[in-house]
Amino acid sequence: MNTAHWTTSRLLSTAARLNDQYQNQRLMDLEVTHAGATTLKALADSGPVSQTHLADLVHVQAQTMGKVLEKLEVKGLVSRARDTLDARSIRTRITARGQTVVESIDQMRGAAAESAKMPDQVLRNQLIAIINRLGPAPA
Repeated sequence: MNTAHWTTSRLLSTAARLNDQYQNQRLMDLEVTHAGATTLKALADSGPVSQTHLADLVHVQAQTMGKVLEKLEVKGLVSRARDTLDARSIRTRITARGQTVVESIDQMRGAAAESAKMPDQVLRNQLIAIINRLGPAPA
């Protein structure tokens, strides 16, 4: 595959798809997808939030987040309930089982970083800059 003539956009989207496939394979034993892992981590970091706010945090559409949350809820990794202050809003929170999965994912990431010996911090910084430049700021 000759990628030398590909646009930056095509390189990024291909890298993202390949990364999703790779991460899904690594997470198979935890019965969670890369999208699910990202969602659980965001919930663990933010606390209970609405589906829309959670979608903003991980830079996806609210509809996409809804599908991810349905799968996580069926597995008992998140729970959703009406907000006590605003009955129109549904708050999503990570469950104890979901927190255990996040801890396992963090351990996997730590082991992977250790085995890599030298993480590519330059690439990470460039990707973060691209995301910050192109993506809307989370609400």
